[in-house]
Amino acid sequence: YDVVDYAHVDPRYGGDEALRELVMTVHQRGLRVILDVAFNHLSNEHPFFVDAHSNPGSPYRGWFTFDDSELGYRSFFGVKSMPQLNVANPACRQWLIDTACYWLTEFDVDGFRLDVADGPGPSFWAEFRAACRRVKPESLHFGEVVDAPDVQQQYIGKLDGLLDFHLCEALRKTYALGRWSEADFNRFYERHAAAFPDDFVMLSFVDNHDMDRFLLMAGEDKVALRRAAERQFALNRIPVIFYGTEVGLHQPQSVRGEGMGLHLSRIPMVWGSEQDADLLEFYRRLIASRRG
Repeated sequence: YDVVDYAHVDPRYGGDEALRELVMTVHQRGLRVILDVAFNHLSNEHPFFVDAHSNPGSPYRGWFTFDDSELGYRSFFGVKSMPQLNVANPACRQWLIDTACYWLTEFDVDGFRLDVADGPGPSFWAEFRAACRRVKPESLHFGEVVDAPDVQQQYIGKLDGLLDFHLCEALRKTYALGRWSEADFNRFYERHAAAFPDDFVMLSFVDNHDMDRFLLMAGEDKVALRRAAERQFALNRIPVIFYGTEVGLHQPQSVRGEGMGLHLSRIPMVWGSEQDADLLEFYRRLIASRRG
């Protein structure tokens, strides 16, 4: 799989037809489109939640968990704007599954990157994946589960795979921070890989949108990035590249600083002469070598 993450289509810029055209164009280039979706929560401005919140008799009342907390309902990380869905409710559960099947059939997308997959839990995803496979047998569905391997193992047979956060940490310890030797990494990887069957896809990455970029952690050492990328691409994992990593996109400060935030690692892409052309060519060679 070559993963293209197309997360949002604004109707002001063409809406449904624009997305259909985009997917068709991407497919013509031999690529597949994976949508990034969150089935753990909705916006507090979504009409289903607005109705459920204001009307105890709403048909959507059971889609959420109302309680005696300060907010009055369960939400993702206690954030007011993200009320959590109750996937145990049959109607809510079916609506989410129908939504996924709609994107697969109406827009011909190729699967989903499932945000906060540990929220809905393994049993939901087993039903979800079975339904998606019925309408598109070759679709791919992998989750974000930031937990220990024994917890991640609960998703074997329920999803096609997971993003490999433990491998990311190991790559950063070894190549960005220098805390591990390559022998340390090899010992880790041997144990870690043995915890999951070969047909359970674990996707590798060295950075993403929820953490400091690798280059910042490595003190802008692009040799360290190249070594990490070489190891990443050599492993039996689908490699994921966070936009900009392949051209040396610079993050000015850590997201962990006082008053800072994740927007620092989600800075705009750079183009033209601002890109590191040598680094980009290095990544192209890695991709070509892996495909070959």
